[in-house]
Amino acid sequence: MSNSTPQGLRQAPKANQPFIPDTAPVRRSHIHPNQSPPPVAMVHSLSNSSANPNSPRPNFDNWDGREQRVPMSTRDVATPGNRPALFASLNDRNKAAKLPDFYDPYFPLRFLEVPKSDHIYKRAHYGLQSDIPDEVDFALYHLVQISNQRWDKFKFEGFPLLAETLMAKAIDVSILCTGVTWELQYEFRESTDRVNVLNSLHGTRDILEKIKQIPVTLPQDTLETYEFNHRLRNVKEATLVLRNMVLLQENAFYVSRYAKGLLRDFLVILMNLPDQPRLNEIKNDALDIAEEVTKFMRTDPEDPLWVSLLNCLESSDRAHVVRALWALTHFSTELEEQDANRAMERISKHTLQQLYFHTLLDLDKDILSGALDFWYQYTLSSENIETMMDVFSLPSVFVPRMVALLMHDGRPSKKETVLQDEKVAPPPSEIPRVPSELLKDLMELTEPERSSRWLRCCFVEDAECEITQIALWQAYQSRFADPRVPGGGVLPAAEFIKNVSTTFTNAQAQVINGPGASTRFIIKGIRPLETAHTFQGFPYIYCKWADNENQSKTCQRAFTTPTDLRNHVFSDHMDLPTTDKAGHYNLDNAESPVHTCLWDNCTKFRSSGPSLNTAMVAGHVSSHLPDERPADAEPPVSKRAVLQERIVRKWFYMDTPVNERGEPVGVAYKAALVLRNLAKNLPNGIAPQFNGLSWKKAVFLSHRPKIVETWDRNRSLRKELTELIMTIEREDYY
Repeated sequence: MSNSTPQGLRQAPKANQPFIPDTAPVRRSHIHPNQSPPPVAMVHSLSNSSANPNSPRPNFDNWDGREQRVPMSTRDVATPGNRPALFASLNDRNKAAKLPDFYDPYFPLRFLEVPKSDHIYKRAHYGLQSDIPDEVDFALYHLVQISNQRWDKFKFEGFPLLAETLMAKAIDVSILCTGVTWELQYEFRESTDRVNVLNSLHGTRDILEKIKQIPVTLPQDTLETYEFNHRLRNVKEATLVLRNMVLLQENAFYVSRYAKGLLRDFLVILMNLPDQPRLNEIKNDALDIAEEVTKFMRTDPEDPLWVSLLNCLESSDRAHVVRALWALTHFSTELEEQDANRAMERISKHTLQQLYFHTLLDLDKDILSGALDFWYQYTLSSENIETMMDVFSLPSVFVPRMVALLMHDGRPSKKETVLQDEKVAPPPSEIPRVPSELLKDLMELTEPERSSRWLRCCFVEDAECEITQIALWQAYQSRFADPRVPGGGVLPAAEFIKNVSTTFTNAQAQVINGPGASTRFIIKGIRPLETAHTFQGFPYIYCKWADNENQSKTCQRAFTTPTDLRNHVFSDHMDLPTTDKAGHYNLDNAESPVHTCLWDNCTKFRSSGPSLNTAMVAGHVSSHLPDERPADAEPPVSKRAVLQERIVRKWFYMDTPVNERGEPVGVAYKAALVLRNLAKNLPNGIAPQFNGLSWKKAVFLSHRPKIVETWDRNRSLRKELTELIMTIEREDYY
């Protein structure tokens, strides 16, 4: 045997078993020729050693066909693959450290460089900053489209300096109006005393004075050069882009926080543009922007933006007034500071009067609603209410108007409570008999029309009633079956029941399983009439004149019209002679007392006996007969007699509209909140000019009945009005 390392052989796979190659790493061993061979166990563990050409010849004597492996010692190493969280935090810290703070107040913005990109967003972004006319036109056109279609995805935080560049482009309108260019100063160490320099870092407090110092050179005529029109269009597009983008709350918060100084100056400049129609669109967009961003801004009585918005309330343009009211009432609403909005403490009396006048515009819901939003915030302070008392009388001017608005835009509604249910007479237990006149007309018809006519003349639809099929079939047979004709000349039972459902659309043949083994077959939805009807739908009128010889036996002849019945009674029963005029009778006194009334057991002449006065008796008999029927009379609707009337108590309301959560909304709701604030924050103590009454009693006493009445009629405002009434009634002791 030579001292060569044996080479392992693969075993043959079993039948129908796929071959799976061994992919374990190959371990090679090199043995010096002068060394002794390794032990057999070690030899077996060395596989595939023949790969080395210098290795000795393999030894196959002790090879058993199996490969042995030796375990290896390993240790875990943290990698991004098995420990992503560890490396993610490190990467985030590194990235955060590398990103510059674009809005650091002490970082010069003009030296920032944004990473370049080929995206259309970046192309428009850089084109706007380039000040190249063609690039600016391209950028503004695409930004208008992007902000209009993708406003919910287009965010300022992804495009540093975009908001500042757009505002700088928008305030170029001053070049058109005054010929002066505003300079934006971001370096707090530099002076802003020059009239055309803006403190874009913190806002220019004296910007209104600067605007007044710059004379307007824009002519009133509408003749424009190409350069003027081109620059004006760029200004409108830049303002429109800003307006579209701040509709997203994230953008409104972003620009109001990181560009608050320039934002204030930008809005003030656009709100104080000359009053010309071609600049109206710019002013409207600026007011729309102010409505969205003032939520995140502080203000005070000397704030130029606040003053500019108050001045817009004097505008003759309704759109300016509405938007200014919204912006004023939105100030600081998203800030947590308690004193973020201190501007309402020093509103002039003239402005308060103007805001009250706005509450008189019933037909303009936008201005009315905006004014009430303002009054709600204003009446939250007791100091403001004391100012109101110096401007106008609360009991006779302000409170009556708020009380009148409690029913504004109310929606009428009704609620019913049934105190007594209606009871109607039960349906007739018998099917009405067919008069000879009707039977003659029916016999002239053929089936199935004859049975349908008979059903319509003797039955009517009634959803609450029913009749057994056997009773209906027997009544039909008894009236029309002819024993001399095979089958009686009538419809078979099955076809007749089917014809009932055909005649009455709501009638249904049903099977009722009663208690035990009894089963009832009924027709649901019809009931018999009290008397048979003619083909035209009028009930037959029966004569109820009793027989002279047998008082219990009546005439029972049927007539189709009241005229026929009247002629029958006067001619056949009273034996009155007729005159030459049709329908008239000789009413001269009789020679002997023969006239009496035998209509339906009448007792009029039972004690006195017959009379000679023909006219008197005929008049009395006429009182029993039905009135003449007009020629154009409609067939009556057959209803069951009402035995007990339905008594219903009704309540009528004028409810304020509510949202999907059932909460009141609208002008009336805001007026109720204003009254509640007013009652809570009125001055304490006695009102000297109201005969020693407290301020609450003096202001609300005369209006309490109207408030209570509104509480009763307006269910939507009961919670707010209950709080108001309780506040009025609660006495404070000092």
